[in-house]
Amino acid sequence: MSEKCYLCEAEKFSMEHVPARCFFPEEPEYRKDLIKVPSCQQHNENTSKDDEYVRNIICMSIGNNSVAFKQFIDKVIKSFQHSPALQSQTLQNTRKVYVEGKEGIQHTFAFEIDRNRFDKVMKKIGYALYYHTYNKVWQRGLIVATDCLLNIGLQQDEYGQLISMYRQQIIEPIFDGKNPKVFQYKFQETESEEVILWMKFYEGFEVFIIPNTNTSRPDEI
Repeated sequence: MSEKCYLCEAEKFSMEHVPARCFFPEEPEYRKDLIKVPSCQQHNENTSKDDEYVRNIICMSIGNNSVAFKQFIDKVIKSFQHSPALQSQTLQNTRKVYVEGKEGIQHTFAFEIDRNRFDKVMKKIGYALYYHTYNKVWQRGLIVATDCLLNIGLQQDEYGQLISMYRQQIIEPIFDGKNPKVFQYKFQETESEEVILWMKFYEGFEVFIIPNTNTSRPDEI
């Protein structure tokens, strides 16, 4: 690996974990060979609060494994106790909803999230993983797509609907990542010689990073 920033190819200032360490439980079994990439001073901004915010959202989502629940008990609750402001930001406009799960109709809660903040963290992970995999900067703006988040009408947005259709047409790949119960990922090539990044958190929350082919430089994040 060269010692250039994963986003701008400036000189390395530090090494950054991908995803951030807060996504991983403290036990060594969940922190095997964590991925790190070089970052310049400009892009070494402290985004720990954003990472924590997104980690909390994912851990509170339906469909994850027991590691996500452990993270909720061990880290999410403590982060809310430590920072009432973060709790307020995360759980704004909470309302009761009913969803259909494996055990029938379930009662749960929905809350409004800061989608720009969520997308910023996902793009950062996407750029870093691309650099880790291909040893060069991903010279594209990125689109964050997931069917694990709903809009205010509790429906998937257009990208979420696209992902749901995409799943029906492909076979799930063998993912990369040494800590599959926490995080897995896979780059998949398209017919146009681009790549799409498929990420899976806690075996349930999935996010796709799609390159915007009308761009020729990374997004400002």
